Formats: sequence, C-alpha cells, structure tokens
Amino acid sequence: MALKVISRVDELELKKYPISSQTVLVGDLFEKAVGATTWTAATATSTHFTRKVIAYEAATTAATEFLGYEVRGDEDVEAEVTNAASANHNGDRMVLTDKNTVNNTGTDSALEYACFIQDRIGSDSTHVIGRVIVGNGVDPDATTS
Repeated sequence: MALKVISRVDELELKKYPISSQTVLVGDLFEKAVGATTWTAATATSTHFTRKVIAYEAATTAATEFLGYEVRGDEDVEAEVTNAASANHNGDRMVLTDKNTVNNTGTDSALEYACFIQDRIGSDSTHVIGRVIVGNGVDPDATTS
C-alpha cells in the first residue's frame, strides 16, 4: 500500500506533477526542493522542510508527469513501516526508509530527516497512521550571506 491519505481528498486537489526518469507506483512519496524543476522520490535523507506529494497513479521512467496529491501536513496518512507497529511509538518523529516505507525504530528522531509523526496503529501490524511532515522547501538552517 505504501502511503495513503485516509482523510477525505477532493479529486479537484489531484493534479499532475513533473518528473524526470522516475518510476512511480501508487502511494509513493515524492519531494521537491527549492529551485528544483521536477519532483524526486523520497529517501531516507529526505528532509522535513520539503514539499511532498503522494502518487495517485503509476508512471514509467518515460513519463514526464504523474497524478498526485500535495500533502499539507494535517491529513491522516496510513503508511507501511519497517518494523512491527507499536502504540509505544505514538508521537515519535520518524525517518523514511524509502519512497514507500516509514522507518519506525521506536526512537523519536530529532533529525531534519524526520518526515513522519506517528499518531496511532494502522490497519494491521505493518501500518501506522500519522502525518507527513512538510514545509515550503526552504532549509530553516540555511546560512545567510
């Protein structure tokens, strides 16, 4: 299942997002940094301050865009997890494993790579429900010059 918004998504909020040489599956998470012209697959080094989109249709590497929903950060999202889901992780900030899995280690992550906050157990022991952490793409720790 990867990631899935379980709160209501208005179909008018779905739109096409540009990609380049990316394989997209339904439920994959993509991010876009400031200055980028295309969206890239989220990874374990994705940051909390990037904009994020969940794919609503599959696309091949030949495609130049995919249908997706840009996450605002207040939606309930069900996500696959690396380890067995545990209510002891509720409230923990978590790093992604890759574009379709959250790494629930059981330790709250204060790293800038934390992109998900668990609220509760999902539909089974391999899923949790929480919020994807999003921003406007600007690194809050960037230096000024």
